[in-house]
Amino acid sequence: MKKKLFFGSLLVLALTMAGCQKPAESNVQSSDEQPTSQPSGESQQPGESSQPSDIPAPAGGQFAFDDAQLNTVQEIHTANQLKYLNMNKEYYSMGKSDLDSCDAMGNKNVSTPLPVKVSWNFTPETGKTVSKYAFIFGQKSDLSDGYELSTTSKSLDIYNSFLGTNYFKVVAKYSDNSEKASDIKTFKVTENAPRNLNVGNLPNFRDMGGRTTYAGGKVKQGLIYRGAGNNFDMKGTAPDNDAKEVLLNQLKVKTEINVANSTGNNLNLSGVKVENAYMAYGSVPYSNLARNSVRIRQIMDILADETKYPVFYHCRIGTDRTGITGVMIGGLLGIKFNEIIQDYGFSNFAPIDNQRYPGKTPDSNGDDIKKYIDEIIALPGETFQEKTYLALRLMGIPAAKLDTIINLMTEGTKANIPDYFKVGEGSDLISSVAIKNATDYKTPASYYGVSANGTVSYKANLTAGNKDVIVYMGYTGSVSTNTSTKLASSLTLKIDGTEQTISNTKSLWQAGFGSTQQDSRIGYMFNVLGNYDFTAGEHTVEIGVKSGTFNIATITVADHAA
Repeated sequence: MKKKLFFGSLLVLALTMAGCQKPAESNVQSSDEQPTSQPSGESQQPGESSQPSDIPAPAGGQFAFDDAQLNTVQEIHTANQLKYLNMNKEYYSMGKSDLDSCDAMGNKNVSTPLPVKVSWNFTPETGKTVSKYAFIFGQKSDLSDGYELSTTSKSLDIYNSFLGTNYFKVVAKYSDNSEKASDIKTFKVTENAPRNLNVGNLPNFRDMGGRTTYAGGKVKQGLIYRGAGNNFDMKGTAPDNDAKEVLLNQLKVKTEINVANSTGNNLNLSGVKVENAYMAYGSVPYSNLARNSVRIRQIMDILADETKYPVFYHCRIGTDRTGITGVMIGGLLGIKFNEIIQDYGFSNFAPIDNQRYPGKTPDSNGDDIKKYIDEIIALPGETFQEKTYLALRLMGIPAAKLDTIINLMTEGTKANIPDYFKVGEGSDLISSVAIKNATDYKTPASYYGVSANGTVSYKANLTAGNKDVIVYMGYTGSVSTNTSTKLASSLTLKIDGTEQTISNTKSLWQAGFGSTQQDSRIGYMFNVLGNYDFTAGEHTVEIGVKSGTFNIATITVADHAA
């Protein structure tokens, strides 16, 4: 039996003012003006400047740098972004007034970062003339991941640097086509996530990496990005050349996952594989997770393939359907709950039609994320990572696949999810009806279509203790907004042949069932039927159907945690 911990401990603020490194005063801006263009490779000409007066001229053929500048941690977040990131509260309880105080109004693009500045001096050899400089920077010390900018200046504003240490070198390119390179050096950037990005005319972009996990590791930067899609403003706006340059050559995206409901939101970048995982959103049915759980399985299949990285996922504006994807990925990777919600709220710095925050009444433009996050919180587990891991296992995603994603995306200490649950799925289950195997992502991989008087059973060797019985399934009938038909009146539960009382009081509607109105698929959801005492040994858990038809995919018994 796992030690029980109060879930509120998950919500302790992860970012405090004491833990943030103070930025250099010369780089803190008092306004939230955003850059109007993105560095775009060889075509970029940053603002010209004369030879830096505070860097002594080196000998011929040598570079000199401002060591104080390179050793000062530079800030990429605007004043209002910092105000939001340093809120001394639980982000799950943030509201409109909190967002208003940071000018995070959801109606303009103030989501992009500040640039980082690097200056140098160079004296060419006698008889040589510099035509331009190449500035190459990256996260790896050998610059094998390097991105090149071109300038005629000796000072450069750099966008989309990595959080923490960045490696770089400068190459003087002479007019006679010869060149001279500096040693590889470093500059420092705040480690305060998110690594929000400047991607041309596309708003609401950020890297999921850079955050510390529950296990003490860190999510790798440069592998998974979230953002907006084509026609994000409903005015036909497509990515401009700067956006394409950043996505293809700087971020090096290999796979585009579109979770919107239209191919019209695909960016369709040259050489990038498009994976469509169309999701539904809005206020119907009750749970956004129920409508899109099978699509989450599709996305996890993609992320378990190392050859797909770097990955960029988006819907239209990068908030609701992108939001649920980010919650599930972040939860799996072990990003702390408070930071997951903080990242969700960061989208309010972009033009997302209107503000989004937990608990907001859903409308035609967005979801109330509490509707599905509370369902995850209600699952057994001590941390939000353990709860999310269990939610994904309930959806039929193998543990080996989830562990692969964690290992691919984590540097340092990796999570080791304890074995506090037993999951029965597919051929592990015994039923009075034949198993069905899905060929697409409209239904679980394997399930039983069970009508009145049908049953599905799971035998498992259990430790002694109080345990939750959880079922992952879909309801094939129409529920509309009906709250009178209860889950407990539609199902039966027997443990070792003895009928048990189902304590779940939700209606079928509140349990997340109903048509997704997307790709002709139904909603699938996990629901805790109740918690029951078990002795050590083998037990049989049987789910029966009283009325209607349910597609039952998974039965789970997990240690109960208050």
